[in-house]
Formats: sequence, C-alpha cells, structure tokens
Amino acid sequence: MGGRVYPKHSTFLAAFQAESFKSNAKLSLTRVDSDKTQASESFSSDEEADLELQALPTARPLKQQRERQETVEALFKHILLYLQPYDSRRVLYAFSVLEAVLKTNPKEFIEAVSRTSMDTSSTAHLNLISNLLARHQEALVGQSFYGKLQTQSPNVCPHSLLIELLTYLCLSFLRSYYPCYLKVSHRDILGNRDVQVKSVEVLIRMMTQLVSVAKSAEGKNVEFIHSLLQRCRVQEFVLLSLSASMYTSQKRYGLATSERGRALREDSLLEESLIHLGQDQIWSDHPLQIELLKLLQVLIVLEHHLGQVQEEAENQPDLSLEWRRVLNFQQAISAMQYVQPQPLTSQGLLVSAVVRGLQPAYGYGMHPAWVSLVTHSLPYFGKSLGWTVTPFIVQICKNLDELVKQYESESVKLSSSITSKRENISPDYPLTLLEGLTTISHFCLLEQPSQNKKTAAVHDPANLKNAKNAILEELPRIVNTMALLWNVLGKEETQKRPVDLLGATKGSSSVYFKTTKTIRQKILDFLNPLTAHLGVPLMAAVAAVWSRKKVKCHGKTKILPAASASQLTLVDLICALSTLQKDTVLHLVKEVVKRPPQIRGDEKSPLVDIPVLQFCYAFIQRLPVTDLQENFPSLLGVLKESVQLNLAPPGYFLLLSMLNDFVTRTPSLESKKDQKDLQEVTQKILEAVGNIAGSSLEQTSWLSRNLEVKAQPQISLEESDAEDDLYDTAATASAMVSASAPSVYSVQALSLLAEVLASLLDMVYRSDEKEKAVPLVSRLLYYVFPYLRNHSAYNAPSFRAGAQLLSSLSGYAYTKRAWKKEVLELFLDPAFFQMDTSCMHWKSIIDHLLTHEKTMFKDLMNMQSSSLKLFSSFEQKAVLVKRQAFAVFSGELDQYHLYLPLIQERLTDNLRVGQTSIVAAQMFLFFRVLLLRISAQHLTSLWPIMVSELIQTFIQLEEDLKEDDESSRNSNKMNRVKVSVADGNGPSVGEIPQNELILYLSACKFLDTALSFPPDKMPLFQIYRWAFVPEVDTEGPAFPSDLEENHQECKPHTVRILELLKLKYGEISSSDEITMKSEFPLLRQHSVSSMRQLMPFFKTLNCAFKTQSKLPADTQGAPSLEFPVTDSPRVFKQLEECVEYDFLEHLEC
Repeated sequence: MGGRVYPKHSTFLAAFQAESFKSNAKLSLTRVDSDKTQASESFSSDEEADLELQALPTARPLKQQRERQETVEALFKHILLYLQPYDSRRVLYAFSVLEAVLKTNPKEFIEAVSRTSMDTSSTAHLNLISNLLARHQEALVGQSFYGKLQTQSPNVCPHSLLIELLTYLCLSFLRSYYPCYLKVSHRDILGNRDVQVKSVEVLIRMMTQLVSVAKSAEGKNVEFIHSLLQRCRVQEFVLLSLSASMYTSQKRYGLATSERGRALREDSLLEESLIHLGQDQIWSDHPLQIELLKLLQVLIVLEHHLGQVQEEAENQPDLSLEWRRVLNFQQAISAMQYVQPQPLTSQGLLVSAVVRGLQPAYGYGMHPAWVSLVTHSLPYFGKSLGWTVTPFIVQICKNLDELVKQYESESVKLSSSITSKRENISPDYPLTLLEGLTTISHFCLLEQPSQNKKTAAVHDPANLKNAKNAILEELPRIVNTMALLWNVLGKEETQKRPVDLLGATKGSSSVYFKTTKTIRQKILDFLNPLTAHLGVPLMAAVAAVWSRKKVKCHGKTKILPAASASQLTLVDLICALSTLQKDTVLHLVKEVVKRPPQIRGDEKSPLVDIPVLQFCYAFIQRLPVTDLQENFPSLLGVLKESVQLNLAPPGYFLLLSMLNDFVTRTPSLESKKDQKDLQEVTQKILEAVGNIAGSSLEQTSWLSRNLEVKAQPQISLEESDAEDDLYDTAATASAMVSASAPSVYSVQALSLLAEVLASLLDMVYRSDEKEKAVPLVSRLLYYVFPYLRNHSAYNAPSFRAGAQLLSSLSGYAYTKRAWKKEVLELFLDPAFFQMDTSCMHWKSIIDHLLTHEKTMFKDLMNMQSSSLKLFSSFEQKAVLVKRQAFAVFSGELDQYHLYLPLIQERLTDNLRVGQTSIVAAQMFLFFRVLLLRISAQHLTSLWPIMVSELIQTFIQLEEDLKEDDESSRNSNKMNRVKVSVADGNGPSVGEIPQNELILYLSACKFLDTALSFPPDKMPLFQIYRWAFVPEVDTEGPAFPSDLEENHQECKPHTVRILELLKLKYGEISSSDEITMKSEFPLLRQHSVSSMRQLMPFFKTLNCAFKTQSKLPADTQGAPSLEFPVTDSPRVFKQLEECVEYDFLEHLEC
C-alpha cells in the first residue's frame, strides 16, 4: 500500500504581513487585553506615559490581529500537501480491506500488528516499505522523493511496529490536501475527502480495540499504547484536523452570508489559501467532522484508562505535584494550540471546539454528533467539565430559542440563513437538543450512583461541584427556554383543534413542534428529577425568569401588576410537574423568600424575593378552591415566614393580596386554631402595610406621637407610570420601610388597604369576634388621619386614598369606635371642603357617621354656630349652614324628610336673625340640596320660604345695579373718566363686592336648579315660575312705552335684571353667548368676578320659556333649550355634580 501513495510535501509561507489578517478567524480562546490591563504597564515618565497612551488605540488592534493570525496559522501547520494527483480509489480499496479485517477479527489483528516489527532483514516487502517511508521522510523535510537516499543505519526505521505504521499512515492521509496551484478535478477533491473519512474510520476501529487492551490494566500494555499515541501524535493531529475543518466550515458560512469578493480579498495572503479546500457547501466537511468526533470520543475514553493506571502509580499526597498539575491544566485550557502532554479534555482547542460546535456557522447537521460526543464523554472530562458543558448548555438554549423565534415569525428560514443554499434541519432537532440538555444537566446536577463514579474521571467531588455551580448559574436561562418551548407547544395544540370547512387542521408551518406530546414529555423528563434535590434553585430560577418577563406597560390604576401571558406560562409549566405538589411549591417559595439568591448577569443584582412572591400570587390564583383549602397550612407558612422578613414594600402588598385572595374565595375555617392563626397573620401583614402607608409621615416633635405629612411631592398612580419601575426599584430595595421610602409606596399602601381592608376584616373576624378587630383598625387609622388632616395640593393622592379607605371601613358599624371622634373633628375643621374628587368618599363617610350614631344628625341641626370656635365670628353661621347642607346631601333621597320640621326651624332662625351675604349664599346651596334630597310632596311647607328669599335677593340685586349705575354716572360726570368694566375681569368703580357676587351667583344657581327639574317633578314651583321668567313677550306692541311704568310690577325678575345689566354693560357679545351651555343646568361655573358674566344666563331665561310664536325677532339667535326637560336621569346627575362641585374649595398650595 505504501508504494501506491504519491509523495507529500510540506509547503508553507515563512512570514505574513500582520496587516493582511482580518477578523474572520473567530476563536474563543484568543487573549484580549482590557483597557485597564494595558494601561497599567509601568511608565518611566509623564511624557513616556502620554506617548504610550496615545499609541494604545493603534497598538491594541494590531496586537489582537497578530494573535488571531498566529492562532489560524497554528491550525494549518499540521497539513501536508500533495505534489500531484493520486488514485484515491486504490487507497480506499486498501483501507476497506483493513476495515474488513478489523470488523471481523479486531482483537487478533491488533495483537498481530502490535507484535510485528519493521525488521527489514526478514522480508523484501518490509524492506520496500521501509524504503518508501524513508523517501517520504526526505520529502517532508523539503528534499526530493526520488533520487539517492542518504546513508543511514540499515536497521533504523522511523516506525518500529506495524501498528505504529498503520496509525502514521491513517494520520498522514487525514491531514493531506491538494495545493491550490495544482490543477485537479472536482472528483479528485471529493476522492481525497473520502480517503480522509475512511482513514478516520479505520483509526476509530483501531483505537476502540486499544481501549479494550487498556482496560486490562497491564502496565506493559498501557505503556506501549501511551508511547504509540505520543510518537504518532494522534490526539494532536486529530484535534488540529477537527479545528481546521471547523474553521473551513465557518469561512464557507461567512462567504455564503456576506459579500464574496470582499471576503476573498481579505484572506488572500493567509496560509490557508495554499490549500485546495473546494468550493462546496457549508456542510461539505460534515462527514469528516462527524468521524473525527467519534474518534475523539474513543480517544478520550482511551486516555482516561491510560491516565487512571498512571494516577494509581503516582498516588502520593505531594502538594507541589498537585499544584503543578493545576498550573499545567490552567495553561493547557487557555492555550491556542495543542499542549503536550495534557489529555484531550484539558486541551483548550477541544474545549473551544465544543463551546463553538453548536453555533449555526458550523452547520446544524453537526449538532447531533456534538451532543453525542459531549454526553458520552461526561464521565471523562475531569477538571474541564464545568468549562466545557456550561457554555455547551447555553448554546443549546440559544438554538432552541432560535427555533421558537422561527416558529413565532412563521418563517421557514432561520434568521441567520439568508442564502438560497440554506441547510436543512432535521425535524427531530429539538428532541436531540433536549435529550442532550437532559443528560448533561442530570449528570452534573443530580447525585450519581457510586458504582458509576468509580469508573469516572470526575470522581473528584470538586470537579462535579464546580460544574454543578456553573450550571446552576445558568438555570434561569434553561428555565426560560423551557417556558418558551412550553408556550409554543400550547399554541401548537390550540392550533390543531380548529378545523376548517374542508376538514384540514390549521397549524403552524414549522415542522419542529408537531410532536407536541413527545417534546412536552422530554421537558417534563428534564425538570421532574431536578425538583427533589434542587427545588429551591429551580424556584429561584423561575423567579428570575419571571422578573425578566414583566409587562412593560401596566394598567395605571392597578397596584399589583397583572401577570403577562409569558409569566402565566411559567405557572403552567410548574403546575405540570408531577414531582411538585401544591404544598411543595409553596414550601419552595417560602425557602426562596427566606434566602433569596441574586439574579446573575443583572447590573443591579436584584433579589428574587419579590418576583417569587409575584409567581406565588399568580399560582394560588390558579388553584381551585378545594386545593386552596387543603394547602392552607403551606400558604400560612409562606405568609408567616415572609411577613417577618425585611421585604421591600411591594412584597407586603403581595402578601396582603394573597391573603385576601384566600379569604375571599374560601369559606370560613372550621378549626378554631386555624382561625386564630389566620387572624394573627392578618394582623401582622396589615400592620406591615400600615407602616408602609405611614412612610410619608413624620413626628411633629421628638417626643410627640402626633404625625404630620412630609412636605414633599407625592406620586399618584393615575398620573405616572410608576408601576413600570416600581418593582425594579423594589427588587433592589431590600430595606424595610424607612423615612426615605418613596411616596408612591405610601399611596399604594393606602389604596390597597382601601380595596381589601374592610371586607377582609369582616371575613377573618366572625360576628362574635368583631370587637377584636377594633384595636387593629385604630392602629391602622393612626397612619391615615394625618393624611386626611392635610389639605395641601401635594398631599392630594394620599388624601384621596385615605378617604377611600375610611369610606370602606366606616360602612361597618363595629368600627365606628375607631374613627367617630376623628371624623367629626375633620368634618368641623375649617379646611374640610378643601378637596377634589374625594368628595364622593366623604359623602359616604359622613353618611355612615350620621347613620351609625342615631342622634348625630339631630345634634348637628341643633348645633349653635358659636360652638365653632375655630372660625371667625362672621363665618361661623355660614360654615355651620354649609356643613348641615352637606350632611343632608350625603344621605339618600328622603332619608331625612322626617327631620324637615327641624330643618325648616333652623332655616327660619337664620332668616329671622338677619344674615350676611355669605350665610345667604350657603342658604341657597342648602335649598338646592333639599331639592335633590327631598321629594316634592314633602317640600310644600318650604317653598314659600325659598321663593320669598329668592325674590328678596333679586330685589336687592336690582337695587344694587341701580345704585351702581347712578354712582357710575356721577363718577363719570365728576371725573370725566370712562370706567372700563366691559371685560368683566375684576371689580372697579361701580362694581358689586365679591361677597354679594357669591350670593347672587348662588341665588341664580338655585333658580337654575329649580327650572332644570321637569314640571311634574317640581309641581309647586310652577306656581311661582312666572315671577322669575317670562312666559309671554313683555316687550311686544301690547306693552306700549307709555304704559311700561304702570306694568313694571308685572315684569319677571330676570327681565328687569337683564334690562339693568344692559344699561350697565351694554349688549351681550356673541363670544359670551357661545360660552353659555345650551342645556339645563345652565350655570356650571364655580365663581364669577362680575355680574356681566351672568348676562347670558339672564338672556337665555328671558326667552327660553316663551312660546316660539311669541318670540321677538331679535331673540331667534338665542340658544335653543329643551323645555320641559325629558332626559331626567342625565339632568339629575349633572345637578348632583354641580352641587358637589360647589361644596368644594380650592386646595392649599
């Protein structure tokens, strides 16, 4: 056979320009200096330092470029080049004969070639072989294959045994290529590739038999095999051949996915350009690589058995020897070339190849072979186990994630495969990766049987522990991939169900997830065994993934963010694990909350305690009521343990929400002990949330227990996207609520308590135990009342939330002892009405106060104004009337009609004593409340009082307008100065004082309210309506000017007032008319600064009730009003809102 092989020649370029090397060689083991490392070299002077710093930006790329070039050169230095074509078929035949012999009689053949030496004196054939080998040696060092051989000793042969010769020949054919300058056909290239593959197949059979020999553990055999491998450099040439082939595949991938011409120009001077690699597809080298991986697998096992015997011989506790081993391993694992005499598993080239093997650039067809190599070599990796398998697992996850992305985009092509020559991927590809992931993870993470460890190279517990820790760090990534797959499987199953009209099922075009049951079972087979010993890390990983899958934009009014669809997939996945019972999940949650690990790879390094509680909340919401009842002890354990920890505020919100979910959905607990435990944990959680609610409060003085609101801006949920960042900041804030806690937590705590507190206490404390809850309510309200006493604008969010909380609590009569006194004080506080939309809550609070205390309403009506000592004397009566009106307004329709005699008596007293305009304005507000809260049949006795008061006010307005007009005229005559009042922006000469304006606006609103009711709802007022609004045309020909004086008393008040306003301000402008509402109620403004602003109102009333046939021509353009009103509910609602708004006062700044 040797005579048929043509000579080979070692041809290389001596030197290369560093600039010619570009960034195509992407090897993971290239050394890269950081900026800090380079900048830390010693500088002799400042000038030298400056010069070196200036040179750094250019020196660093050149250095990296040079290192990458050296790395690639090292990959091709083992290659031999043919000087001319050869007959590959004859070589293949010779290898086939060898392979046939090894198949049938491997043991006998290996024994024979191991004992047969190259004794040239024995046969002429061996002499010929020796001669050919010598000529090959001449050619390899640059001499001619032909010609006279140099004189040498006749019995000197480079390979003393036939097995060594066979190994040498196989390796020589493996690393031989045609050069680029040699004209060869494509068939020659393919033939040489087949020879390479066949040579590796023969090597595999030889090395497999040598493994059996090594297992016998005979010292002589072991030494012989070790010497054979070392002299032939088997591991080195196999590893370099694999690395070079992978590099070639990557280059082809780069050419296929980039600009071909540019890539060729960049690498035109590389040593590899001398080799004719063929212009084939990316996967052309896969057959060779697959066989090389099989050979590596056998060699790793062989090295293990050889090394085990040596270790037993050197088994001595020498610290220096162990230290030297560690150093040698570190050097080998980080080297860019083969390092003697380290085993394959310690070679950086192999580790780098394994790490990169599953990348798309090296072809998907190779992935099953790589998975097989790693899974079968797990027991033999030794110190490099963690170095190797962890990045391999990460790449498995990346590839599975890529498949999921492909599925979701419904694109058949992978995103990275952009050419038409895309490699096809096997449909069972996900199963292959999942099986590999399962085997690797279970080997490293789970306890192995002791008999396996005796034969394993990782019997050192430190190696396995390091690998386990490395994989556990990547557990969140693995769980994330499992969740993505689980989600796809769910989608695929739902898509299979609907059937179209033709009976065909509608599904995804992706072929990788069709076998949903099989893939689902593989995922469960992977996760189920992990739960027994690694339940806590697994749950922590779930929490880490949960935190990364949060919803980017939540509903702004929700305190707790709703779980996203991808987060709910995590819940589904955990629920599907048969080895995790419901109580086990809750126990694991408790353990993670107690000792939360940090999330790896996050800059903020947040803890997972909040995410795991969010997961737990979603988990218990998913549980049916029966399961929730059965697992009450476990849930109670989570709540008890967690509430004692130093959680961030959202953690306590989640605990309260979980507790509320349990109490709301389950019936009362039968066991008294369970009920007592539930009450205890409820009390602790509520007090914790109460402390958070009080986080925006501070003591008024050092020893005082009185609290007041900090003067700082508060964030309300309605006006910010606080939730988007709330749980991010909460994750980093592990400290308990302090004085510096952001106000958004206090507002949220108040809002959450407002939602759940009242109903929660009502269910946790039975009817005979309600009194036990009162001290707890008092302690919580201790943090609420300071917010309700502060009417500043910055406190509005807390004021609103506090009012809502008090509103819900006060609905339960048993709680009144905790709030009755304070609520009455707040009601009589001067700033009580300085609020915004909280009025609706305060209506119910005051209603509850008056309802639960039977005599409270009567006491309020009989209250003397002098008792309001907080107010000045001239305000006291008006303040009292306003609060009495609000008391009636807070009730339901006819709730206080039995008190009408008392109310009428109070109103009459106010009229009899003589009143200021402020009191009168509040009286009209009280009248409007009575119209809304008392039925028409009960108001009969009050109408004369209300109408007469309205007439008196309008007469006073007419007199004021006449006096103002006269004083204004006199002022103009005396000063010859025109008064500018047309804009109506403020009082000036002749203007009505502000207190009077308030009165007149209040009176007009009362008239507006009365007119807004349909006639059948307010029948008695219709008797008086003519006195205020005209129903006939008073300005027509029937009323000549000479008779106007006699008929003056018959003019309605609005007509007379409008005439006076026109005399004072002139005709109304069109812009003023536009601002007027064209529907009842007409007046919506809270205040006016001039009577001119009421002119549109009077003008509208002047023509609104006249029949259309009697309308004068100049009023046709007036706003058309619907009368009588038909849409009663809408009008009543608007009247309610107007009255409610008129009670309110401006907030303090």
